Amino acid sequence: MPHGRRRSGVCHSFGDNLRRLGKRGDKSSVGEQSRDDPNGSSAAGPEQTSVWSDWQADSTSQDWESWEGINVADLDDVTEVEELREAVIERRRMRAGRRSKVRDEYIRPIVDAQGIVNRLIVDEAEAEERVFVEAITNQYESREAIKYLGALIGIPLAVGFVVSRFVATPLWDFAQSIDPMAFAPNDFQKIEGAHELHLEELRLRMEAAIGQAPPLTDEGVFEHLHKTAKHLDHEFREANKKALLNVVSDVTSGIVFFAMLSQQVPERQILFRTFGRIFTGLSDTSKAFLIILITDILLGYHSEEGWTATLRILSGHYGLEAEDELIHIFVATVPVLLDSLFKVG
Repeated sequence: MPHGRRRSGVCHSFGDNLRRLGKRGDKSSVGEQSRDDPNGSSAAGPEQTSVWSDWQADSTSQDWESWEGINVADLDDVTEVEELREAVIERRRMRAGRRSKVRDEYIRPIVDAQGIVNRLIVDEAEAEERVFVEAITNQYESREAIKYLGALIGIPLAVGFVVSRFVATPLWDFAQSIDPMAFAPNDFQKIEGAHELHLEELRLRMEAAIGQAPPLTDEGVFEHLHKTAKHLDHEFREANKKALLNVVSDVTSGIVFFAMLSQQVPERQILFRTFGRIFTGLSDTSKAFLIILITDILLGYHSEEGWTATLRILSGHYGLEAEDELIHIFVATVPVLLDSLFKVG
């Protein structure tokens, strides 16, 4: 390989070096061929490697193939430059107060003296700025949490109301027009209706006995009780229809509520952070008061009456019969389980 030519010390770009080396290799090959055979014929002898091939082999084997680093961002690409800038800003923000220089990350000792100094020596202006930013952030998060909580409560209730009133009610009326016995009273309602009729008959006879009402014959009593029974039957049918509407409305509202709550939106995280900030902002006395109040309501001495009343209200809301045996079993197991969980936790 000829040693008379050397590469220039100024390197503008990879393409310029490539073109220069190619031209020099071609000139060297032509000069050697003219010196070996002036007539244009080449003599047999050992093959000579050109400057271009030697440079390519050396650079490929020594520089390019041995590179195992990461890909460097293309500084001509605006998108990659912006991503690199955001990454650097995020990295420096996360390292604020720990290290003063990014390049010292891998050579600093385990105990970061500069980070300790940054934590102990508080800048008054920086502290005021942090307090101001925290106050503005808390105000913004509280406002967004209230909006999201209102939407989380209002939208499911509105959807459930619309579905029950404008979808389910016409269907129930159509079903009742086709089948008059569609919402007939159940056995529990019939027993309750018979008890109401018996009380009404006793009331009539009492008023007639004390002279507050004219004497009634058996036919008059029967006619009055017949009207009362028809009225009770209509009330029971409307109650059954309303119970089915409550089921449809509550199921729809529950589905919409959990669908909204399961979405990964920033407002949900803001709501959780706001609740956590409010709870942690309470004093220890207030926290203890809330814990004692909740545990006594759910698990206290008089909690059995509360559980019983709640179950009866829920069963009546959905048109179900509240059996005493099931209520007693529920009250005897669920509060005890909750009490055990509170004690373990």
